[in-house]
This record gives sequence, structure tokens and C-alpha cells, in this order.
Amino acid sequence: MKFKRLGAVLALTLALTTLTSCGVNKNIVAKVDDQVITLKEYQDSFNQVKTQIESDPQYTKDIWNQNYNEQKFIDVVKNSVLDNLILEKLLIKEAEKEKITATDKEITDEYNSEKATNSNVTKETAKDNVLVNKLIDSWTKGVKVTDSEAEKYYNDNKSQFEVVKASHILVSDEKTANEIYDKLKNGANFAELAKQYSIDTSTKDNGGELGEFPRGTMVQEFEDAAFALNSGEISKPVKTQYGYHIIKSEGKSIKSFNDVKSSIITYLENNKKQDIFNQKSEALKKAAKIEKFPQNIKVTV
Repeated sequence: MKFKRLGAVLALTLALTTLTSCGVNKNIVAKVDDQVITLKEYQDSFNQVKTQIESDPQYTKDIWNQNYNEQKFIDVVKNSVLDNLILEKLLIKEAEKEKITATDKEITDEYNSEKATNSNVTKETAKDNVLVNKLIDSWTKGVKVTDSEAEKYYNDNKSQFEVVKASHILVSDEKTANEIYDKLKNGANFAELAKQYSIDTSTKDNGGELGEFPRGTMVQEFEDAAFALNSGEISKPVKTQYGYHIIKSEGKSIKSFNDVKSSIITYLENNKKQDIFNQKSEALKKAAKIEKFPQNIKVTV
């Protein structure tokens, strides 16, 4: 399990003690024991998360005012950024308490790796990342998943390992999609029509073949239609954000345990590590004096 500053920031949102003070310096957004989190630190972190959110292909500016878990999305992000910064302070302090160290090479390697996606990275923040990663490794180094645990998970969750083999024809407008569907109903060759009409340049030349894919890899509308088809069946036009698809199923199957064993073991190991991380982090927070000053937070979206 690798800790990245602001990585999966929404997933790390946890309840923290909240105290406010009218007399606090307006450039301070939180105190963690004897440490402070400055407004500048906060804004740098928020802007990094904002950039990640805005890079999503489905991003629209109105997302910030949408409701998410009964809060405005912007408030969820603001709270999550602050909570994550608080957690970082606690983890770094714990790493230092455990006398964990970082070599110059480790710091340089982390700095170079982080710089590709974070323009605000410094040698100091790179060092902090190394220390925290080593701390988490020390917490989770004994985690193991047995073959029997993996096999039990497989048998209890076989539907997760169902795959469908399918082809599709993608066009930009509904009229063309309906015309192609009518031709297919009258016996036209699916692969030939894919080569002629499909705008999916990655699949059209091989007749629209997508190969096998599990649930969770395609947009929801496409997935629902593909998994609902019987082998050899062709869907009516399906609208997604990419256009209109006509989908042909080549049948569904369930991957064997041996095919998915390694991925199950990795998944279960990560879950165990996450549980340990959550327990240790919660203990650190309970032992700390944490003060948050949300009234000092100023960001723009």
C-alpha cells in the first residue's frame, strides 16, 4: 500500500474533532498538536485535487454545486482536503517518532516521480512521502492472503468474474444507428457493417470486436445492454456519451479461479492493508489534539 499526498483524498475523509476559535491567525486552517496547517498549504493541496477533478473527461463546472452524500460537492472536497492534510501531519510525526529515515536517493527518486503530476512537490514533501510510505509498510508487512481465502472469495462472488465477449458498431446519430439495425435484422453481416460505418477506429477494421470484458469496464448503458444479450443476439441502438452503439454478443462466461487467483489475492491483501491503515490512523487521531478553522479557508473553483 503506497501513500501519495492527496491520493484518493475523498476515500480518506474521516470524522475529526472540530474546534473553532475567533482569535486564530487567519493564515492558519488547522492545528495538529504543536503543528499548524497554513492557508497556503491548504490552497496548494486543494488546487492539486481540483486539477485532478477537472481532468476527468466528464467534468463540467456545475459539479461543484451538485449534491454528494447530502452535501455540496465543493464542501465535500474542501473538508476532505483538510482532513487529508491533518492525517499527513500525524503520519509524518509518527514516522519520525518511530525513527524512520529516508536516504538521499529515496528522496530524489520520489521527487522525480511526484514531479510528473504535482508541480508543488519539493524535496521536503518528497521526503515526507518516503517516510510515510515506510511507516505504512512497517504496519502492513505481515499481511498475507492464503489460497483458501482467495478461493472462498471466488466461490462467494462468482458473478464478479463474469465476462462477455462482444462486438459493436458505433455511430454518431440515431438515424444512422436505426438504419444499420434494420440492415442487421434483414441479415446483413455485422462485421462488414462495422467496417463500413463504425466511428470507433480502434475496432472497426476487425469487425467491431471488443473481445472479453468484465463488469465495470464500460460505461453503464453499454455494460447493461451487453450483459443482457444472449449469445448471437444483437441489441437495438444504445445511446451513451460516445454516440449510438449496436452491440452483438458472442456469449458470456465466468473466468476460472486460476485465471483470477492472483488478482483476488492482490485485492484481498489491499483490503487487509487498508483496514490496518484505517485502524492505526484512527488511533493517531484520537490521541491528537486537532483544531480546525474552516472559516479561514478560501478557494476558488
